[in-house]
Amino acid sequence: MKVAITIVTLLIGLLSIAAGAAKIALVPDEVRFLSQFGFTPALIITFGITQVLGGVLLVFPATRAYGSIVAGIAFALSALLLLIGGNLVFAGISLVPVCLAGLIGYRNYASQTTFSLSEGDT
Repeated sequence: MKVAITIVTLLIGLLSIAAGAAKIALVPDEVRFLSQFGFTPALIITFGITQVLGGVLLVFPATRAYGSIVAGIAFALSALLLLIGGNLVFAGISLVPVCLAGLIGYRNYASQTTFSLSEGDT
């Protein structure tokens, strides 16, 4: 299971970085889509930087929990905008990375939380 989580983590990290890079580069389709919701070019770039940051944080075990939160929120915002825009199918598909980011965060938290009883505990 650990290998599967590692692969999923890398894939979600790369997906977040790629999605953010498209926004930072102001790819016309991204600008056209986000502009209809009032996003300015500066806000689009900021959103992209946030997505890239989430993807980068996912790569490192020490920051993986934070990365899963940042990437998950960014993917959730994208899914919400797609839903508002009327693209129900793609909005549904976009929820998959949200769920996977949540799984990564949960597994990371669960693996760092250990329950042990010391000699004085009963």
